[in-house]
Amino acid sequence: MERIVVCTLLTIAFVSSLYATTVRRLSLDDLVGKADAIVVGQVTDSHTDWTADRKLILTTYNFQVGERLKGSTPQTIAVTTVGGKIGNTILHVSGMPEFQPGENAILFLERSGAYTTVVGLNQGKFRIYNGEVSNTISGLTFSDGASGSGVRMRLDEFKREIQTRIAR
Repeated sequence: MERIVVCTLLTIAFVSSLYATTVRRLSLDDLVGKADAIVVGQVTDSHTDWTADRKLILTTYNFQVGERLKGSTPQTIAVTTVGGKIGNTILHVSGMPEFQPGENAILFLERSGAYTTVVGLNQGKFRIYNGEVSNTISGLTFSDGASGSGVRMRLDEFKREIQTRIAR
C-alpha cells in the first residue's frame, strides 16, 4: 500500500511540474468550424467566483462586442475560464486564456454547458495590438507531439481569412 501511495505522489509531482495542458492542435479552419461565434471585442471587467460545489474557481470576463464575424451574440458577452484567485487561493490552468481590462481581442467562442468559453484554450484568443493579431500557445502541448508556434498577422488580413473560411 505504501508503495502505491509513493508512486501516486511521484506521478502527481511529475505531472504538476510539466505546467502544460495537452490539447488537440487547431488550425484556423478548425477554429472557425468549432466556433459558435467569432467576435472582436474589448474586456470591460471581470469577476471570479467559486463553483457551487466549491471545487473550481471560475473567472468571467465581460466583453463589449465591437464586431461579429460569425454567429449572433449580445452587445456584451460573458466569457468564462477556469482559474483565478479568491483570497489566498489560486487556481492556474496552463494554456487557459487570461485577459486584462481594456484588452482588445478576436475570440473564437463556443458553448460549454451553461458557459461561453474560448475554443482551444489559448489557441482561440487573438490579441489585437498595433493593427496586428497574435495568439500564443504557451502552456499548451499538443497531442500529436509536434511543437508549434502562435499566429501573428495583420488584423485586416486575419479577418479576411476568417471570412473566406466562413463562406466555404
